[in-house]
Amino acid sequence: MTSQHPLYTRVALAEDLPEYHLKRGEIARIVEHYPMPDGQEDGYSLEGFDVPHVTVEVGSSKIISVEQYQQEEAILIKLRQLSSSRLGQIEDFIDFLLQKETSRKEVA
Repeated sequence: MTSQHPLYTRVALAEDLPEYHLKRGEIARIVEHYPMPDGQEDGYSLEGFDVPHVTVEVGSSKIISVEQYQQEEAILIKLRQLSSSRLGQIEDFIDFLLQKETSRKEVA
């Protein structure tokens, strides 16, 4: 379960939601939180997309903070400017960081 997003905060979609014709990065406001028991994903109701009077219900893994989305997009812009050899180096470094993150979580 990811950490709870406070009510009425703005969030970005972490992935496309084709059933609603919504794309990753679209912004909405959390209007309801549905806490679930341990091991299950919390749910949220979102409003404020470019479609008026529509409430979309999603799991917590489908949304990220607007700040995180903006940071990810800025990183992608920079990555697109790198050569393929530099991208390979970045990929190796990301794998290293993910291994460290996994090890840290296992210890905690």
